[in-house]
Amino acid sequence: MIHHITLSYVALIAVTWPAGVQGQRAQPRGPEPQVPIVQTLGCVEARNGSTTTWWLTRAAEPTVTNDDVFNENEVEAARSSALGSGEFQLIGVADFLDAASLLRFGDRAEFTTDDQVNATNQLRQGGTALVKGLLIADDARQDASARINLLMVVALADGCG
Repeated sequence: MIHHITLSYVALIAVTWPAGVQGQRAQPRGPEPQVPIVQTLGCVEARNGSTTTWWLTRAAEPTVTNDDVFNENEVEAARSSALGSGEFQLIGVADFLDAASLLRFGDRAEFTTDDQVNATNQLRQGGTALVKGLLIADDARQDASARINLLMVVALADGCG
């Protein structure tokens, strides 16, 4: 009797499964993203103006990479890599600052309390950092600086040099 109920239940599931779901293959995602994910390292600099902007100066030439987290070998290799002469404005920085800086960033203090802050403190003024993010080159901007929209930051040293 139990065996019969089980078979009926399985048959019911098969009959009521949404049409087109069974045997459906994954569809291609479409074209590849137009903005590459890159990694580079450099010196972290906060510039004060009407708002504080964050920059990666003396940056090494960025290399195209994937969106995986940095592994230990990549971090160690970056520690012994040479800096370069590039400069990138960093965007999407709030979560990589210290807690106090995050709360001063934009309107974060309006919806985040001290006990809710989720900041990594990996982006430090005057330090060296390994970054990964979306490389945004915009020739239409007046300063023509490329930007990196951060996905990951690893502090390598407190100083830069």
